[in-house]
Amino acid sequence: MKRKKLLDHIVVRNLLGLLALLVVHYLTDLYAIDQRPGFSKLSPYLYLLLLYGWLVFHNRMLFERFFLLGRKGAYLGWMFLLMALGSFNMNFILHTEFGIQRTLPFIVNFWVYTVTGLGVYMTYRYLYANRQENRIPLTETEPHSENAGYFGCMVDGVRQPIAYDSILYIESLENYVKVITKPKTYVTRLTLKEAEKRLPKRQFVRISRSYIVNTAHVDRSEADMVWVGTKELRIGKVYKRYVAEQFTTE
Repeated sequence: MKRKKLLDHIVVRNLLGLLALLVVHYLTDLYAIDQRPGFSKLSPYLYLLLLYGWLVFHNRMLFERFFLLGRKGAYLGWMFLLMALGSFNMNFILHTEFGIQRTLPFIVNFWVYTVTGLGVYMTYRYLYANRQENRIPLTETEPHSENAGYFGCMVDGVRQPIAYDSILYIESLENYVKVITKPKTYVTRLTLKEAEKRLPKRQFVRISRSYIVNTAHVDRSEADMVWVGTKELRIGKVYKRYVAEQFTTE
């Protein structure tokens, strides 16, 4: 088992990120900090601390738990609601506590920081996932045999074995796939075509450009649709004949 590097720990990465943000701000604030009285000297740094906490919450909780799992409407709803509340709260504090009348530049910065933080986070995820996948030995990246019993994939930079029998279906998210199991949903950087090659053919059937189903969990099938529990999955037009053959030969 390989020992984790220091930067692989989320707490260490975030502490370093926060430290870098505070240092950069301090270097630009070096000549102005002594001109501010009392609490005003430290208030910008408290703001940066709260802002960084918001960025971590937004990226790790809202973006990962909603957007990357396909719940884009819920993500946008919660994001705009929380950012609107944060903007209102910022406007109120700047007016009442600091006597600042032109608060719009501060609120715009809040939104810009959020978008920029998301961009940095997505860049890190992309580069880190590529680095981890390149480190995996060739034998581990080859398609798994049916006797292996699990589907191996990278989830948040960690190799995750998912038992074939626990997989209900797999959904495409462009360059990612969502692996739905009964207890949990996993998101991994993989195309649906690549996932299809690594799954046992007789157990898993691709029914469209977006879905692969585990035939063991298909409760009902019709010409245009299959049901996995209460989930309805539409069969793609070009896949209808293939899917019908797979289900009739079982």
